Amino acid sequence: MRFQEKLINLRKANGLTQEQLAEKLSVSRQAVSRWEAGDSAPDMYNLQAICRYFGVSADYLINDDLTSENDTPLAQKKDNEIQQEKQNRKNMHLIAGVCFVIAWMCAVYGLINAEIGIQLLLSAISCVLTAVCAAIQFVCYFRK
Repeated sequence: MRFQEKLINLRKANGLTQEQLAEKLSVSRQAVSRWEAGDSAPDMYNLQAICRYFGVSADYLINDDLTSENDTPLAQKKDNEIQQEKQNRKNMHLIAGVCFVIAWMCAVYGLINAEIGIQLLLSAISCVLTAVCAAIQFVCYFRK
């Protein structure tokens, strides 16, 4: 998609006429008309103003191969970083869940081998708490 088409799409998507866009950018309506017709291109100052107004990158506007702002290298890099962060969080939940399961197994072992009294009560409380934590960790891991 070419610059002219992107500019027209952005303008129409925001419900603006050429006159209104020209006013927002402090240029003439004829300038906007020429940009959209492909007869001329905005200078660097006006390109920056267009990018700021519509919240898009210059890379997106001037690169004909890009059909979406999400196709820009910066957007793809951010998307990759977000996916990596999600995976890291999932891994941490899994590790925490495994640790809690191991702690729960140790508590059960202590409970089975404990004598009646305070040691038995503490082992039972520990067993219940670690089981709840493990369940929460696994739910968080598999939900994401």
